[in-house]
Amino acid sequence: MIVQNTVQSVFRCSLERAFKTPILGDATKMLTGYGVVPPCVGFSEDETWGVEGGHRIPQMAGNLFAQKGSYGFDQVLVRQENNYWKWQVDNFPPLLFFATKAQGEWFCKDNHDGSVSVKWTYSFFATNMLTYPITWLFIRIFWRGLQKKAISNMKVIAESDAPFIYK
Repeated sequence: MIVQNTVQSVFRCSLERAFKTPILGDATKMLTGYGVVPPCVGFSEDETWGVEGGHRIPQMAGNLFAQKGSYGFDQVLVRQENNYWKWQVDNFPPLLFFATKAQGEWFCKDNHDGSVSVKWTYSFFATNMLTYPITWLFIRIFWRGLQKKAISNMKVIAESDAPFIYK
């Protein structure tokens, strides 16, 4: 059973910057936490990140609800230049027992007026029917807020001349 959330925005930047920012930019400035979801403070084993099959391990700050440390395994599944990204996060820690994996998708559309429409969808795969309600609540209460905050942060980064972390 899948629970999804989608956020959208319009970035005033090049198509290339709008495409690259969420995956190749500094995620510690985008994923700054929300509610029980702690901020991302870095990544390990990220030498291959940004290409299909590339991976990294997110490091989270921790908070009252979540322990500091590694949170899952990120892997790029699809990279269609200046158009679409798809990535997967799995191997969640016990705190996220209610989901087996999550997949993110990033869509870009050049508006040909100096702006780019972006759409970001996250799909969480509930562990089973019993955990589906918990997954649904987590997405509706916390993940939705995190995505709204993160896409605003991404917009600021995309519209700046901040360097990308990955190639």
